Amino acid sequence: MPERQPVIPPGVSPNPNLSPGVRVGDLLFVSGQIGVDPDGNIAEGCEAQSRQVMANIRAVVEAAGGQMEDVAKITCFLTNMDDYAAYGQVRRETWPVNPPASSTVGISTLVTPNLLGVSAHTLPPLVVEVEAIVRLPD
Repeated sequence: MPERQPVIPPGVSPNPNLSPGVRVGDLLFVSGQIGVDPDGNIAEGCEAQSRQVMANIRAVVEAAGGQMEDVAKITCFLTNMDDYAAYGQVRRETWPVNPPASSTVGISTLVTPNLLGVSAHTLPPLVVEVEAIVRLPD
C-alpha cells in the first residue's frame, strides 16, 4: 500500500488537526476548503468565497505537482441552496471544459469563524466548502 504523504502549500501553516491534502500514490485528497485566504480573511458572499475556495484548492493541487485539470471529483457543501448559481458560475469558470464529476450538498452550517481563532462578530459567515479528489500525473 502506498504511503500517505501530507501536502501543505507554501505559505500555509501546518495544522495539527488536518492536512490540506494527502497524497496516496497518484491520488490526492484535498480537504474541504473554505473561503478564507492565507491571512485569515473571509471573503464576503458565495461568489467571492467560491473564488477563494478554488484558489485554495489550486494551491494544494499545485503543491502536489498537479493542475486543476487533474481534479477528478469535487463535493461542494452550501449553507443556502439559493447560492448554487453563484457557486456554479465560479465552478464553470474554473473548469470551462472537461469539468470534474461533482456533487453539491445543502447543509445547515459550516465551521464557525471562532474555530478558526478569529472573532465571529466581525466576519461574514462561511457559506461554501469544497473538497476534491485528484489523479496526479506520473
